Amino acid sequence: MTAQLSVAAARAADASQAAYFRSVLADERVQLASELARSRAHLRACSEGGRVVGLRAMARARAEARELEARSREVQRLLAQLDERFPRRWFAD
Repeated sequence: MTAQLSVAAARAADASQAAYFRSVLADERVQLASELARSRAHLRACSEGGRVVGLRAMARARAEARELEARSREVQRLLAQLDERFPRRWFAD
């Protein structure tokens, strides 16, 4: 019986940690989406606006957008793996 309690306690701890990290990653995903929207708007303003923008400024704006997109994909990948490993039903316990 002790082994069953130990397994149940470990499962509960795993689910608790997964829920915590899922929440942190979900918050980060929202923040990244906001930053990415701002970055894309800045890039669009640089390329479509009537003002003259240097090549370095455009390169920096593109690099920032690409970096945010990569970070966003990584957070999404981590969330998907957490959801695969710990289905939603685990968090109901």
